[in-house]
Amino acid sequence: MKSFWLLSLRNLGRNRKRNFATGSAIALGFAGILMLAAYQYRAVNYARVYTVYVVHTGHLAIFAPGGLEKFAYEPLQHSLSADDQAALVRVLKEEPEVERFEPQIRGQGLIGNGCASFPFIAQGYDPAADKALREHPQVRQWMPHFSYLLRGRGIWEFEENMGAILLSQGLALTLGKTKLHDEVAPDSEIRLPDCTQGKAQAALDANVQLMAGAWAGNVSAVDGEVVGLFTTGFQESDNSGIVTSVSHLQKLFGTDRVTQFAVWLKNPEKITEVSARIEANLSSQGKTFDVLRWDDAKLSPYYSGTAGFLRTLLIAGSLVLATIVTLSVLNSSTMTILERSQEIGMYRSMGFRRAHLRHLYVQESLWLSLLSLFTGAILGLLAIQGVNALKILYHPPGVAGGLYLFLVLPWAPAIASAALILLLVSLATYFAVSSRLRPSPADLLGGTLR
Repeated sequence: MKSFWLLSLRNLGRNRKRNFATGSAIALGFAGILMLAAYQYRAVNYARVYTVYVVHTGHLAIFAPGGLEKFAYEPLQHSLSADDQAALVRVLKEEPEVERFEPQIRGQGLIGNGCASFPFIAQGYDPAADKALREHPQVRQWMPHFSYLLRGRGIWEFEENMGAILLSQGLALTLGKTKLHDEVAPDSEIRLPDCTQGKAQAALDANVQLMAGAWAGNVSAVDGEVVGLFTTGFQESDNSGIVTSVSHLQKLFGTDRVTQFAVWLKNPEKITEVSARIEANLSSQGKTFDVLRWDDAKLSPYYSGTAGFLRTLLIAGSLVLATIVTLSVLNSSTMTILERSQEIGMYRSMGFRRAHLRHLYVQESLWLSLLSLFTGAILGLLAIQGVNALKILYHPPGVAGGLYLFLVLPWAPAIASAALILLLVSLATYFAVSSRLRPSPADLLGGTLR
């Protein structure tokens, strides 16, 4: 068998043009698969990190029973009470796999500049947790070009009783709030708004007014100070989003309750066992909550839809490229074996079995495939490095500011793709040569079956 490998390697010198064309198809197809896999891998991880860290979903989200679906309609009945929060804090502090947890509150209302009001959607976070998540290693690794805070400072930089607020960039423009807290003189005089001046009056200070329906049923209002501008990353929410502390939104909604708890794990791959353990510990205290994974389609529809689409794109693209490679090899192998029918007849007359000849020609294709895959891997890596160096900015639908096209190659799918190509090439060659082994050696030697 060792001599077969050497003989099949020497045979690559024959039909050089055809082998070069076939090898080029394999190399370029493999390079294309690598680039497609690198795009899918990076895009899915970008969406994962955005979901888990940037928007504070966490690896686990804990709601009151029915809280995810019913909170928006009945916040008081489907939120976490002070007693619920105390139980969650006890259990989460005792869980060794929990890296961090955070109470969160969400809601909506009207935000005004003294003259006009506009609807807002508010996210209330723990300031310390917000700071830690912005600097998390996963965010730096997978979203190095994402700039969450466009201007100003984060809410963690200010006293909680000041009512620090971050405005989304679109909402800031709508309100005319072009100045931040740090840009307003500390001893500036407070004046009644002159609404005849429009947004020019709003730009004189960083103060805003929040009004909403309190969870108990009455109307409530609080002041806020704009300390920074941020982007949600999506145009649809960049025109209405605000971020502030949990305590500030609790004042606005007149409650000590929160919407949910977000939990981040040290080892996300253990999410199933950690989730089960947390639920069991809460149940032992007589507490029942809805504990959802971060990738649940109900909790993270953006991630679920994006990951599903990219997975389908990768599979479809890889199948198309693999089919092209397979057909190219099948065509080339068929032509080669037709031309070498007399050679096959000679081998058969010398006593070589059909299995020996199948091995010989399959090994010849494997040598060609291995050399082509190696070349394709180099081409793919160079192409990936070239794309990353160009820093191409593209604009997916609905994404504010666009994204940089950055590719990261996952080695496991790359190796699996190479193994699949080798298998397909072997099968194509096997079937091509098997069809020429059926005739008798005399017919093959006579060359009458070409």
